[in-house]
Amino acid sequence: MVHFEEERPECGCGELKLEKPPVLDLAPNDRVYCTPLGVPHKRVGDVIVPAFLKTDQLFDLSERWQVGEKDVLLALSPGLCPNIQVLEPIFALAGDPLQAKQGGPVDGACEFRHRMLELLNEEEIQVRPSANRCLFSLLPPWLVPQSFGKVAVFLADPRYLIMRQLRVWEIFKKCNADKGKGCGCGSQSLDESDFLRAYLEEDFSLSGEEMQRLARWALEEHRQPDKVKIFFVEDFVAEPDMALRGLARFLGVPDDAEVLQQAIAKVEAMKPHGLFFPREDMLELQHFLTVAMDFELRLAELPDQLQMVWEEKVSLWPRLPNLRLAMLGQSLQNYRAWVAPQWWAAHSAGLCKPCSFAPRGICRSGDDCDFCHAPSHRAPLRRPSKKERMRRLRKALRDKEGDGSSARTRTPSPDGLSS
Repeated sequence: MVHFEEERPECGCGELKLEKPPVLDLAPNDRVYCTPLGVPHKRVGDVIVPAFLKTDQLFDLSERWQVGEKDVLLALSPGLCPNIQVLEPIFALAGDPLQAKQGGPVDGACEFRHRMLELLNEEEIQVRPSANRCLFSLLPPWLVPQSFGKVAVFLADPRYLIMRQLRVWEIFKKCNADKGKGCGCGSQSLDESDFLRAYLEEDFSLSGEEMQRLARWALEEHRQPDKVKIFFVEDFVAEPDMALRGLARFLGVPDDAEVLQQAIAKVEAMKPHGLFFPREDMLELQHFLTVAMDFELRLAELPDQLQMVWEEKVSLWPRLPNLRLAMLGQSLQNYRAWVAPQWWAAHSAGLCKPCSFAPRGICRSGDDCDFCHAPSHRAPLRRPSKKERMRRLRKALRDKEGDGSSARTRTPSPDGLSS
């Protein structure tokens, strides 16, 4: 259970409780399903996983895996995976770089498959020589081991992440069809409106329902702030230097470390080509907004019953303990796009400088201010006026002179005058 501070955005609610599903309802099985969208898969509770995974091993992953305090986990959304080449410099920053390969840039999650938590086994991880191991996972927090030293959670606008999952399903469907393992149901091509309808109709999703999965990570961050931290992919696109410095500080990497400078240089070089999705017709940040607004347009075309399902999922977010997610949740409730002001990147990285005027509501720069306006910053104490400072100074001098007044000597009067 989470209790909220007074400065949290108004939502009409005082607390939020979001626990993991009951274990009794999650008995592992290896049954293969063929819905949604005609792709074979397995399920653990509300979590959809590829059909080739063994659900019994996945179910007890948190008990089976022996991880240490130096190991780092990158918690990702499935929607980020098809083009997640930005993982390469992040692995290096975490102290577990990839082996250098000949050829062009890394393209696609398959390049990092041997670093995916749920695809490895004990033998593979034991023979890895690195002292600091860095893995990534798409699973919700209740399915991953809790003994990682650090967990960095990467997220974006959930509307973008949900719509991006369509590309993952397309890849799964093509791979299964090429191998002759398709289940024979579903349309030949995956339509975005049909995908959104299926997403809202079903009680299960790829790696778990996106809104609840991210909400659970937000609660974990609130409970273990030194161990779990949320990072926004929009910050890596808009302010890569700031975002990487925040990640480095969380991982314990010094600000002047060479590996940090190398990571910044590499991400800056990747940026023109797209860090999370290659785009040639628009900037990547604009792509995020376009996909989010496309989600809203397609949602408006769906039946009222499915729109109410989405409203229920969104209702969690304004009550989350992460202030930025809570404000994003308000924009989701209002069906609006939300571009975080530039100071949010520094605040999320823990490197911001608070604005002295914002807490008093008198900053004239607004969202263009170079200083942080996050609601968690309290107003600084106001400086007394010059007249008040002089009055206090005179009083302090009198009090000082008054110490030991019985022994104080008086100034003698001039000759001829009575004292």
